[in-house]
Amino acid sequence: MTARTPGSADEADREGGREAPRYRQLAHELRAMILDGRMAAEQVLPKQSQLQRRYGVGRGTVQSALQLLRDEGLIEEGVSGRAARVARPTSTLQPLGHHIARAFSARRVSLDVWALTAEQLSKAVQNQAMDIREGQHRPESIAVRVLLPDLDTHHPYPRNVTDPDDLRPLLRLRHVIRTYAGALEHSLTALAEEQLVPDVRVEIRGLPTIPGEKRYIINDAEILTGFYGIRRSNMYNNPDGASLDILELYSDGSLFPATRGPGSPAPSGHGPDGGPPLEEAWFDQVKQWFETRWELLARPLPLSG
Repeated sequence: MTARTPGSADEADREGGREAPRYRQLAHELRAMILDGRMAAEQVLPKQSQLQRRYGVGRGTVQSALQLLRDEGLIEEGVSGRAARVARPTSTLQPLGHHIARAFSARRVSLDVWALTAEQLSKAVQNQAMDIREGQHRPESIAVRVLLPDLDTHHPYPRNVTDPDDLRPLLRLRHVIRTYAGALEHSLTALAEEQLVPDVRVEIRGLPTIPGEKRYIINDAEILTGFYGIRRSNMYNNPDGASLDILELYSDGSLFPATRGPGSPAPSGHGPDGGPPLEEAWFDQVKQWFETRWELLARPLPLSG
């Protein structure tokens, strides 16, 4: 990114044009410095005013770039009176966007997902689709398979606390599933239509059950696991204006990673018969869990209607 003279037409980020939005260019530069070690963990970032002068951008552009890096877990949330700083890798679990960004830097991207909705995945993938359009990376293939709760089963959650037969909470869940699954499918297929990625495959299927956990199998080398809790909350129903007391599943965003391959830690144990390491066996079990449900139970999820 070439520094520009302050006062230039920086804020015309041109979201709809060919030039990459300025905030994403700045985020790309700062991300590269963090990931290749030029900016160490806990190192304080330059002040926003310094970034403005260095890159010839406006305050809004700097703030948007920093927010993008926060969403990816690369910088810590700032507090009043203290500048943003590079996150410590072990201080917090990294958000999904961080893992998806790393996944899309590979030549061949593969994602197998089991989740309640595709909301966070859709947002993370849309960010990577924008990066691909801007030429920041260009995978040769993308293969995504997503398992979600089907749209026919009367799932136990979400439900009205006082009237378990009330379908309004479930209808809202179905709407959310369709909305984000459709956005995910569109953002990926558009890359193929624009001839930016030669091989794009995205399939979304439904299961007649609701998840107790979410799982992401990434590039056959990393598995992320997160757990859903149950909480009581208030739902505002737009069509009739009613306020409903409901029980619903929720996630705090925590994802526990496990990796394997050349860069993974040494295994902690081996099978009793001298078989594969326990980590390899666990990976195989998770993959088998996904494959059997995908092939034997899941059905295509209709995204319209």
